[in-house]
Amino acid sequence: MHSTRPFEIAECQQAAKGLKSSWQDMAGSEALIRALVAERNGDSPLALFWTEVHRALCQEHKAF
Repeated sequence: MHSTRPFEIAECQQAAKGLKSSWQDMAGSEALIRALVAERNGDSPLALFWTEVHRALCQEHKAF
């Protein structure tokens, strides 16, 4: 799936909540794996989306 439009911060936060509910403490790792796969598939905007999802997860936990 290639991204065709810029993403919204609310979309990142919603995706973060979804990953958190499914993956619990592994949600951040899952977001980074998805970013890696997107980048490897040549979809840099989608990779950026998943890194922003990871950032939202980190802010939730005040990890960084």
